[in-house]
Order: sequence, then C-alpha cells, then structure tokens
Amino acid sequence: MVKVKEVMAKSVFTVSKKTKIKETADLMKKSGIGSLLVKDGEEIVGIITETDIVHKVVAEGLSPQITGVDAVMSFPLMMIEADSEIEQAGREMVENGIRHLAVSQDGQVIGMISMRDLLRPFYSRGEGSGS
Repeated sequence: MVKVKEVMAKSVFTVSKKTKIKETADLMKKSGIGSLLVKDGEEIVGIITETDIVHKVVAEGLSPQITGVDAVMSFPLMMIEADSEIEQAGREMVENGIRHLAVSQDGQVIGMISMRDLLRPFYSRGEGSGS
C-alpha cells in the first residue's frame, strides 16, 4: 500500500495569521499551491486554502487588502501521520469535507497532502491515462 509520506508535498509553506488575504493569495499563486499553514509566532494554528478565500472573502464581499488570514482561516488543523496509507487520508478528507491535511511525524508537521496528491500513484502507473 502507498503511504502518505510517499506522495505528500515535502515543502511546507506558512503565513502569519496577521498576513492580509491579498498577500496570501499572491503567495499561493506564485508558489503554485492551494493552501498555506497559518502560524502565530512559531506555533501552527490553522490552514488557509483557496476555498477559504473564495467562500469567506470573495463571496462575502470582504476586502482582501484589509482582511487578515486569522479572520477566515480554518482551524483546528487536521493532521495525518506520515506512515498512514493514502486511503486513510482520502477517507479523512471526505469525512471532514476538506481537501488538505497536514502530515506529521513524531508530533512535527513534515509535509502536506491534498486530494490531488492522492491521485498521483494512479497516474504515475498509467491508470489515469484515459486509455
């Protein structure tokens, strides 16, 4: 079975909880990512996703230039152990209505996994080629 640590993104991008949404969205776009972990000092306190920005800022008519991440971030942060199987990650995402999980090992966040990452093992074997 494929483990979470085999398909997770090993780069973890973070943003301060006081960062404005505009700057956060710019960082997501520049980095080609759909989520950032949110920090209060050195502590990870939540996650901000593209969905949070669309549903809680744009759809509500809030200003991205003045709205802080802490006003719209999702918390608490949902996590999964690095040695878990990807099927478990998928179940947790579906059951909780989320698309991203932080990946932990020995109590530390070491990566992120998204719904898109869960598909990678199938496409790398050619199963998703549509043939």
